[in-house]
Amino acid sequence: MNYLYGLKFRLISDHSMHTANLNLLFYREGFSYSVDNGRDSRPMVHDFQVEQSLNWEAEIIREFELNLSLRRNFSQVRASFVSTFFNVVPAELLDENLEVLLNFSEAEFENNRLLSSQSVFGASLVFGISQLLFDKLNLQYANTVYCHSGKVLMDSVAVNSEPFIHLHLSHQMLEILVSESDKLLYYNLFETPTAEDVLFYSLYVADQFGFDTNTVNVKTYGELMEGRKIFELLRKYVRRLSQAVKEEVYMKNYSLYKLSECELSQVHSREKK
Repeated sequence: MNYLYGLKFRLISDHSMHTANLNLLFYREGFSYSVDNGRDSRPMVHDFQVEQSLNWEAEIIREFELNLSLRRNFSQVRASFVSTFFNVVPAELLDENLEVLLNFSEAEFENNRLLSSQSVFGASLVFGISQLLFDKLNLQYANTVYCHSGKVLMDSVAVNSEPFIHLHLSHQMLEILVSESDKLLYYNLFETPTAEDVLFYSLYVADQFGFDTNTVNVKTYGELMEGRKIFELLRKYVRRLSQAVKEEVYMKNYSLYKLSECELSQVHSREKK
């Protein structure tokens, strides 16, 4: 299952693309991308879905070799991953070997590259991605930076003095973040194929913190938009529920659009064979 295709293509030289940035969001079903050329406030978002999940790496890598829109020179490439193979680590533990900070029984690939990205809350997300994809992106692009999707959410939420629950749903993965003032109280990622799953995990986290769903503030992002079944189901149980952004296109692609605003740097990068 783990292999690189041998086809080689010459990079397309396009002066207009030298000043453009490529934003990538990888998830279980495939990936989404947008090209930010600085002219469009909402760059078009393109999606690629794998046909067989067991061939995720091979199909993704092949798409990068065949898709001419991705075979260009970009000023910067930002890659974010909705990965369940992660851990939220306080700053004082970042000197530890990344291998001891993760549970490898949760690893998604045979060969994993371990990375770390620091959030505005001070805590870092240590996570693993496909080593094959990591090598491919670094080979194809001169300037690629990586982060976990959790960092994008953490860095984008507004700071409030009151406790807030933030719910971000994208491609059947629900991110739940709890914050109060400038403190990160909780972050986790759940697989939620149904609306009832989204409701269950949302209410479960609220209950763990002892929040009253009639008074706690809950902000929604991604696919959790007014008028949709999942949002309306949540509204039956959560009184102070509101979506973070009114514009539907921005909401749906929230994580990808916010990725371009994140300050990214690779704190650690280590491979686990």
